[in-house]
Amino acid sequence: MTSVRVPITTASRKGVSGLVAASEEQRIILTSHGRPVAVVDSADRIDEDMRKIREAQLAILDAAADLASKRTRKFDLAEVCVRLGVDESRVRTLAAERVANR
Repeated sequence: MTSVRVPITTASRKGVSGLVAASEEQRIILTSHGRPVAVVDSADRIDEDMRKIREAQLAILDAAADLASKRTRKFDLAEVCVRLGVDESRVRTLAAERVANR
């Protein structure tokens, strides 16, 4: 999705109907002295953004519920090393060296 920055003075010359028509194609960021001060966007795009936010909220809540209920699976070092293709003994050696150097 693209957006375009438009100074308020230019936007006022285009008028409300001009901004609304332009917002169907891309998000309009109104600026004052180069700073964003307002946004004009299509209702469909805002609805889609809100839907995505709600889905993300549900995914986060679900993950938090999994953690809270301890349903998430814990991996031991050997299993993680196998999954990542890393030598477990090398990881243990590095860990021991770092503990010894503290």
